Amino acid sequence: MRLILSHQQLLTIISISPLLLLLLNEVESFITSTPSSVKKSGYTSFQNTFHHSRILLRATLEEPSSAASKTESSSSSSSSSSSSGQHELDEEIIKLISSTAEDSKQWGTDFDLVEESPFYNIFSAVRSSSVFGPKGRPFYFSRNDIDSVMADSANGFAGYFTFDDMAKALTDDFLDASRGTTDNRKGWKVAAVSNPRGSSFEDARMSLTDVNTALQKGTVIFNTAGSHIPKLARATLACTDAASLPCASNLYITAANKRTSAPPHTDRQDVVIVQTAGKKHWRVYSPPDPAMKPGADMYARGKGEDNLPLYMLEEAEFGCRKLVDVTLEEGDVLFVPAGFPHTTDTVNIGEESDKASIHITFNFDTIVWQLDYLSLRRLALRRAGVADSALGQEGKDDNRYVGNVNLVPSEVRNELFSSLPLGFLDEEKVEMVDEVTQKLEHVSRLVDQATYDLVPSQIWRETVEKMRSSGMEMFDIHRDMYLAAIDEGRTRETEEAMTAHLSDTEQATANAMTPEKMQRLSLFRCQKFGDKIDANIEDLTNWSFEGSTSHSLSSGGGGAGAGADDTDALPENWEFTLPLTVGDQVEADLGGAFFEAIVTKVDNSKYDVKFFDGDVMDGLDRSMVKLMTPPSASPESNGDETEEEQPPPGLTKKELKKWMKKNKKK
Repeated sequence: MRLILSHQQLLTIISISPLLLLLLNEVESFITSTPSSVKKSGYTSFQNTFHHSRILLRATLEEPSSAASKTESSSSSSSSSSSSGQHELDEEIIKLISSTAEDSKQWGTDFDLVEESPFYNIFSAVRSSSVFGPKGRPFYFSRNDIDSVMADSANGFAGYFTFDDMAKALTDDFLDASRGTTDNRKGWKVAAVSNPRGSSFEDARMSLTDVNTALQKGTVIFNTAGSHIPKLARATLACTDAASLPCASNLYITAANKRTSAPPHTDRQDVVIVQTAGKKHWRVYSPPDPAMKPGADMYARGKGEDNLPLYMLEEAEFGCRKLVDVTLEEGDVLFVPAGFPHTTDTVNIGEESDKASIHITFNFDTIVWQLDYLSLRRLALRRAGVADSALGQEGKDDNRYVGNVNLVPSEVRNELFSSLPLGFLDEEKVEMVDEVTQKLEHVSRLVDQATYDLVPSQIWRETVEKMRSSGMEMFDIHRDMYLAAIDEGRTRETEEAMTAHLSDTEQATANAMTPEKMQRLSLFRCQKFGDKIDANIEDLTNWSFEGSTSHSLSSGGGGAGAGADDTDALPENWEFTLPLTVGDQVEADLGGAFFEAIVTKVDNSKYDVKFFDGDVMDGLDRSMVKLMTPPSASPESNGDETEEEQPPPGLTKKELKKWMKKNKKK
């Protein structure tokens, strides 16, 4: 009879009486003594349940106020096939948080960012662990867990960024945001929260009303929020410095009682989620088996047209297991490795059900910046001019995470997908070049010995050295971007203090937007850093193709000079003015920086795009989409040299549209 109890029934019963502690000890002893020959898979689950329930009951008796959060943590751990391993992982990171506390305080003092030292602390601990990528594991810490090892952290992360902070950020700046879809049966898509209502600055600016309206329909997402919002730049700098990695942060706001706030999906980033206001329910699963759908990107499952329905995850149809099922409260922290499906909601989360959920996602962007062994291998083969007969996906815009790579043995694929060790970009750790080079060669031999043998030996190290220098430059760009945002925030605080004594009317005059203030807006401030990021990516790509016999791949078969003569006949700023068609390779504006994407839909003057990581955005203006390859001015037609008429230079967007319409009728 004892084994008929369900997990939920058991967790309900344990709150009744301390006497049950003795019963749980006896039941666990009974299960442990059961002969292995008669055990079924259910026994392991029950053993885990009783073990964690006993821990929970003891904690409840000692600290009744934290029973709810401990229940969530215990239930999530028991759903893993190795709950004891999860417990050991949590203990390891708790020790790392404690051991890095002093360094974190010093960082906060050095940069006058004492309030952000707990962020540096948690990121330092994550960096020192081995929880990243496909071989990683998620973990969860309650606010009480964190406060117990951060004695001087005040309230930790609770209340660090609130709805009022978001409203002030909208008033202070010119921000952009997206709204996510909420169908847990289909891929996650996003659309713009607001569109310009007129030609003036205020008409074009997103308002708090726009955000509140969008919250009624889904989660509002501020991508790369740490680049734009000074307060979040402070915490994002902590992440970047602690990880020695070009990191980023996103801000997510969800109204209460949303059955789905984010449909099941995977991400390219290893993420630390910090709940700063309200509550949100999370479910995290082990990664789907890539071999079951080799044409899908394991880091972009459940995005765009790729569906990852919740019911299929729950029924383990993709080979997934639920690892975490927890409600984050203010001050709680969750870590989700790259490629692990997760979904969220804000229903049935207890008191304060009308309070919006706010969390910040801090991204460890190793895969985004090609800091993994699969990317290094591809760069080395390009540099050597060696065709990748084993994996393919050699072109500049080919997605390296789809196709044959998903069909190699899982242990080889996991090594390929592994991130380079954090610390690789530390200026003083030159010795890591040897370590990474050795592993790169080892992994490349595992993939295909014949291809490996064709690459000159010096190319492997040369590639690692180039990646290190490129990554260090990218790191510096991100640091400078966050420091610029922090400086802007301090300037605003000074200006507000200087006008605090004025009347409301006088303050309105003093705070009015001026040309000088407009140039300080994140819209313009971030653009120069976005340009540097684009140049860094382009430099690394061009380097990989230099001297390569397969250089034509970088330009779709046309060679390095393809289209060079054609651009002379194109109008100025053609990248942002010529018409786009479905399938065009473009770069699209994502939070102030442009990233590789493909046009998926054209609707009058609005464009839908799919980014390189599987994210999609709908309804972009033409000015937010940059065409990468110029159309041919002299198309070949059976050897004829018929020239196509080109628009005269200097046309405005409106004039160019009229010219093309008129020319089409000829």
